[in-house]
Amino acid sequence: LLLEECRHLLETDIQVPKVRFGKTELQMPIITLGCMRFQQQWGRTIDCMDQVYSDCQENLCDILRSAILKYGINHIETAWGYGSSQLQLGVALKQMMMKGEVKREDLIIQTKVGPRENTKDFREMMEECFERLQVDYVDMFAFHGLNGEWQWDWMFAGDDNCWNVIQEYKAAGKIRHIGFS
Repeated sequence: LLLEECRHLLETDIQVPKVRFGKTELQMPIITLGCMRFQQQWGRTIDCMDQVYSDCQENLCDILRSAILKYGINHIETAWGYGSSQLQLGVALKQMMMKGEVKREDLIIQTKVGPRENTKDFREMMEECFERLQVDYVDMFAFHGLNGEWQWDWMFAGDDNCWNVIQEYKAAGKIRHIGFS
């Protein structure tokens, strides 16, 4: 039944329904755009768009336009560890905004970063996310891949921890909501 409903959504111009996300004011589409595969290459080997194949980027742009403009799927989720995903999404979304196809305030952009033992490294990763996504803020940030006890220590132990860093970003308006992935 669920697959039939999804096929029906794809075959029509119906907008994907949205629901309030938890205790936030966000109206989250019930189908979101996870962008782990929205990248040309895994790893950090691509650091500029000159290294991205044009057909790869065109495909990503076509998917974004369809999802956002046709179906109303405005939640875009990516992560620092998703290869060139943030770089490619940042360029595509910026182009859509410059063409007037979408407004930043109409998108729910989420990124994720795993905690690090060294908060200096963690901050650098966060700044890289903002730079690659070409945004001043993200609507949602999630701590990514919390698979070991030590990562919880990196998040919460002592005064120099990743949780405090994220709270600073939130206080500065660079992160609206915080979660875990």
